[in-house]
Amino acid sequence: MANSLEKTDQPLAQKLGHALNRVQVAMRADSWENCGQNDLNPTQGQILIVLGGRTTGLRLSEIASELAVSAPTVSESVATLVEKGYVKKGKAIDDGRAVTVTLSAAGKRIVERLDVVGGAITTVLESLPVAEQIQLYRTMLRMVRQLQAAGRIPVSRMCVTCRYFRPNVHNDAKRPHHCALVDAAFGDQTLRSDCPEHEAADEHLAAKNWETFTSESAIG
Repeated sequence: MANSLEKTDQPLAQKLGHALNRVQVAMRADSWENCGQNDLNPTQGQILIVLGGRTTGLRLSEIASELAVSAPTVSESVATLVEKGYVKKGKAIDDGRAVTVTLSAAGKRIVERLDVVGGAITTVLESLPVAEQIQLYRTMLRMVRQLQAAGRIPVSRMCVTCRYFRPNVHNDAKRPHHCALVDAAFGDQTLRSDCPEHEAADEHLAAKNWETFTSESAIG
């Protein structure tokens, strides 16, 4: 029989949501501090980081979709970044009427500073045992995939959704997975959440890979 404490307890999923909200507060503070040190606001910083992960430029609509923000917000932020000399506008290769945005040399240098590991959240994560970091990373990848499938967040170019991903094909606890693109074995720590060479797997392969990747026998 449940005691009084258990009877008034909130569902675990709800408590996890509250905890994630608190983490988000710290992440937002880190973002403001890091971007502020480089004379940027968080949206401008995110735009630069997104462009830094692409080998070619992105259209304004693609940036807006990637960050899940409005087109006017992106347009205003890009205009400011152009004034600061961090990005350049040009014509799209496939459509002369469309505008693409690319990083300038100065923008690339800023991205290197923005991507430097640091902040309160990183410090806390680094204090966790490696095994806990890996398990947390797997859990976060699962959440991202499910949110993508539900259309709640933009699609990320993750290893686990890539056509080149071969999960748990090697009998090596440290490097059980394989990337068919570069023909190399790798482990969970090397899984990418945003890979520039990502090519989406078809529905059948994606489902099969995910089942293999998340199987209990493989995780152990």
